[in-house]
Amino acid sequence: MNIFISFSGTAREDFAIKFLNFFNEFGLHCWYDQHELFLGDNLKNTIINDGIEAADYCILIINESYLNRSWPCEEAKKLYEKLEVKKNNVIFPILLDITKEDVKNSKVNFLLNIKYQFLHTGDTINAIGLQILNRIFHDIATQYKFQTINDALNYFKRFTLTSRIDIYNALNVVNNFDNTNYKDRTIILTCLTNLFNNNPYKKTINKISYFIYENEIISFDMYKIVESIFLINASIFVV
Repeated sequence: MNIFISFSGTAREDFAIKFLNFFNEFGLHCWYDQHELFLGDNLKNTIINDGIEAADYCILIINESYLNRSWPCEEAKKLYEKLEVKKNNVIFPILLDITKEDVKNSKVNFLLNIKYQFLHTGDTINAIGLQILNRIFHDIATQYKFQTINDALNYFKRFTLTSRIDIYNALNVVNNFDNTNYKDRTIILTCLTNLFNNNPYKKTINKISYFIYENEIISFDMYKIVESIFLINASIFVV
C-alpha cells in the first residue's frame, strides 16, 4: 500500500507534512520526497520510479504555486496517464486556496474529471484524511470473502452452537442499531476486530479506539474504516 503526495511551495509545511503524519499515525506509508530521496539521487527519475510508478493512491495538493510550476503539473499528468492506462490507482485532487475555475484554466484541467475537495489555509486535514482512509480500506476489503456485515452475519449464524455465537450476537446488535449510530457500531466492531490475531491494521484500529476513549464524535468515515477492517480480518479468520 503506497500513497504518493504531490505538492508545491508552501503546501509542503502547511499540508503535505500534515498528511504524511496523519497517515503514519494510522499505520499507512506515504511516499514524500523529503523523506524518500537520498543525497545524489536523480530527482526526476527517483520520483517517477519510486514515487509515481509505485503509487496505489495519490494525493495532489494543488495551490497557485502548483499550477504555475512545470514539474508538479508533470507529476499530475503522469499520475493521470497511469490512471487512464492501468486503472489500478486512485487520485485525490485537493484544491488549496484556489477555485475550480483556476484549475479549469490550467495545464491540469483534466483533474476536474475526478471528484475533488477544497481546503483552505488554517483548515485541518482530518476530514479529508478520513475520507481517503475510508476509500483505501473499502478497496482492500473488496478483495476478501465478506463484502458486507450481512455477509459475515450469515456466515457466523451457521456456527451459533459453538463459541462463535458471541460474534454472531454482536454482529446482530450492530445490524439493529440506527444507521447513524456510528459510535456504538464502531465500539462493537472494534472489540470484535481485536479478537482476531495478527490484525495487519491494528495501528489504525488503535487510533480510532483512542478517539472513542476521548469521547470524540465518531464520523461515518471512521465507522466505515473500522467496518472494512473487521470484514478483512473476519475473512482471514474463516479461511
